[in-house]
Amino acid sequence: MSANTIRQAVLRSLVGVLLLAPPLLLLILLCRDGVNVPYWDQWDDDIAGLFEKYKTGRLLFADFWAQHNESRLFLPRILFLFLGNLTRWNVGYEIAATFLAACLITIAVWRLEQPAIQKNPKIRWAIFFISSLMIFSPAQSQSWLWGLELIVYVPAACILFGLLVLQSQARQSTKWILCAVLATISTWTFSNGMLAWIVFFPALLFFGSGKNRRKNNLAALCWLAGFTGNAALYFHNYQFQPTGGFWQKLWTDPFPIAQYFFAFLGQLLVGQDAPHSLGTAALIGLCLVILFGAICLHIFRRGKNPALFVGALPWLTLGGYSILSDCLATAGRAALIGPDQALSPRYGIFSACLIVSLLHLIPMTAFHGLALKENSKPAKSRACVTLPAFCGCVILLYALALPSAIFDMQLICLERLEARSCLDFIDVIPEQPAMTACLFPNYQKLKRTADSLDQLGVLDFPLLKTNRISFFSSSLAPGSPACGSIESCRQTGGAEFEFTGWAVSVSRKTPADCVLFTCESAGTDPVIFSLMDRRVLRPDLAAKFKDQTYFVAGWRKTFSGAGLPTGLLQIKAWAYDTRHRKITPLAGVIQIDNN
Repeated sequence: MSANTIRQAVLRSLVGVLLLAPPLLLLILLCRDGVNVPYWDQWDDDIAGLFEKYKTGRLLFADFWAQHNESRLFLPRILFLFLGNLTRWNVGYEIAATFLAACLITIAVWRLEQPAIQKNPKIRWAIFFISSLMIFSPAQSQSWLWGLELIVYVPAACILFGLLVLQSQARQSTKWILCAVLATISTWTFSNGMLAWIVFFPALLFFGSGKNRRKNNLAALCWLAGFTGNAALYFHNYQFQPTGGFWQKLWTDPFPIAQYFFAFLGQLLVGQDAPHSLGTAALIGLCLVILFGAICLHIFRRGKNPALFVGALPWLTLGGYSILSDCLATAGRAALIGPDQALSPRYGIFSACLIVSLLHLIPMTAFHGLALKENSKPAKSRACVTLPAFCGCVILLYALALPSAIFDMQLICLERLEARSCLDFIDVIPEQPAMTACLFPNYQKLKRTADSLDQLGVLDFPLLKTNRISFFSSSLAPGSPACGSIESCRQTGGAEFEFTGWAVSVSRKTPADCVLFTCESAGTDPVIFSLMDRRVLRPDLAAKFKDQTYFVAGWRKTFSGAGLPTGLLQIKAWAYDTRHRKITPLAGVIQIDNN
């Protein structure tokens, strides 16, 4: 084997490893930070309630049809019920399904890349790598770690695979039918899914039309009938959500509306904790929209260049879907919630779609001379500046936002672990602030649903039936280093007490999943009576131990002595491991006189 052959093989291997790096990084983070606990909307009657009704034989078609906020989650509910019954509602499988949807989106992007880029393999690899960075970006942290968010990826996947169908050699009628099926799937998955009918139509007119005008007109009428039928069913008995006076505010105070619109598209490239992150995201989004508009204008001005239009149409469709989705989100959220909601890491896939669209449109327009078979030196000159500049900016912004995104995933993981701890103890201790902050805002509904799912055997972990500390095994062996302590206790007024401290897991070297509190008096066994309220950032501990693990190891707890026995009490704190249901004592014992 020659040295040149070996060099090419090594180069191909390195390129393959580089292209696989973004999904592998995300997969590692998901394995580290994924937590099996239903969260927030998943406790609603139209999701958790499906399992109750299915187990008791009361499930109806209307339960799948029911409206959830602005969406009708007809198809996702079927999938969630199927997976839940198969896995005892282990939401880790929903998280895995979301990752799989992102993989399908990436495969479709690779397949859609056009000959103008294929003739430049280095450019194609670079564009695909950056596209993969955007699709698998940890900045979409909330989407990756919340199984319900599978719904935001399905419409994008449907649109991309529909575009693949349109570029195939299938019969014209087959293209129309398959795209209609994909648009229907998109419609009944998420609120913006109906946009697939709109963005598909121009592409269908171009790719899916034959020479027979009569057949083309009939196909277009059938498409319109399909769209109208889906819309009529979708909006039957539909309850429109409040918009907070969007149209009035658009007239009287348009700046926050515009800020939301542009920040929604730029938030993927901005760290959540970066200074002026909203303004930075809005500026990035504005630049992306201007660039997309300029490319659209350039393409339509060169209407006599069919090769350029054929190559650009799929990416114009994808970019149009992103911007139209932004319009819907702005109309529904900007005035009601405020521009800060545009930074939610739940909606990063829409920003990713626009960036991926631009990554492919820029070289196509820059190298349009290749399609025209004319002198392309000016185009190449522009490409030498525009494409590397855009790619360089995207990679730089991604790199700057990456540490914040990874840290955000860790914080979400810790919140979910605390939520899982709250769920474990929901039957044996009184209502805790963390239960409504981390699990579901309505405690009574949460407890009723959790008890019902536990009794029906839906959950793959039984809820605890005792709060006696003797029930739990300790994971701290003699001679092990301390895993935390109670640092302070103060009486805030009357019978109110506030405790602060820190706790880490000895076995995993991570912040403790949760902190439990026990009280005991002379002649009584210690019982768990409360859980920590919230975590506290502790840069002082990180500096002291020279380990960033301790940065989020702090905790705070406020409780009332009114519900505790009277007399002299000993209060202790314990680190709790939800995975193994083990406890570890924290240093320090506080004595209070509860009279």
